[in-house]
Amino acid sequence: MSIVEFAIVLPILLVLMLGGTQVVTYINATRKVELVAQSISQMISQMTPPKGSTIATVTAADLHYSYDAAIVLFPYLLKDGPRQGLQWWQDIVINYTSVAFTQKSANCTDSADMSACYTANVVWTSTGTYGGDKRLCATPLQPADNTAPPSAGTLPRSVFGPGSLIVIDVAFTFNPTFGAKFFPASRVARSVYVQPRYATLVTYDATTSDGIASKCPGY
Repeated sequence: MSIVEFAIVLPILLVLMLGGTQVVTYINATRKVELVAQSISQMISQMTPPKGSTIATVTAADLHYSYDAAIVLFPYLLKDGPRQGLQWWQDIVINYTSVAFTQKSANCTDSADMSACYTANVVWTSTGTYGGDKRLCATPLQPADNTAPPSAGTLPRSVFGPGSLIVIDVAFTFNPTFGAKFFPASRVARSVYVQPRYATLVTYDATTSDGIASKCPGY
């Protein structure tokens, strides 16, 4: 009787154990995606302007360096990428954007909703080298509710105001290793909006560009 009971219960226990492992892995992945977005935004936003200027500059090398930091912050990519026939850097999408706000009218002082007073213009943006939806040049970003899912064409209303922003969008598709035929892949996306710490604006040095980003006309 004990053997029969064990044979009946064992498959259920294995399903629960393996399923629980996948849940933990998914939760850890969501935390790592957020960590990657926050860490890269801090790297780019802390760029220091040269003496006598208030504008800082990033190069293609800076973007590659910060992108490669994802492998340290999220080492799961090293085994998840090859499992899906990808390089680790193809397993995660990281898009960079610098946004400058211009005031629509000097008489606009609506402190309750600054999105009515400012236009969000893209200064430079990732060119999609690593995939994903980039934020487009010459297309002002539209205000959206603070609780709305991140999108390439919008910014939360609360971040509108004078100055500029660094926006980092990170996305990762979690594919379960157990029960993949029964459970669909889940997309984890996080966006971080940070003001430059030591500069009024962070621009991009297009002279050293290798295709990872492009500077928008007018900037």
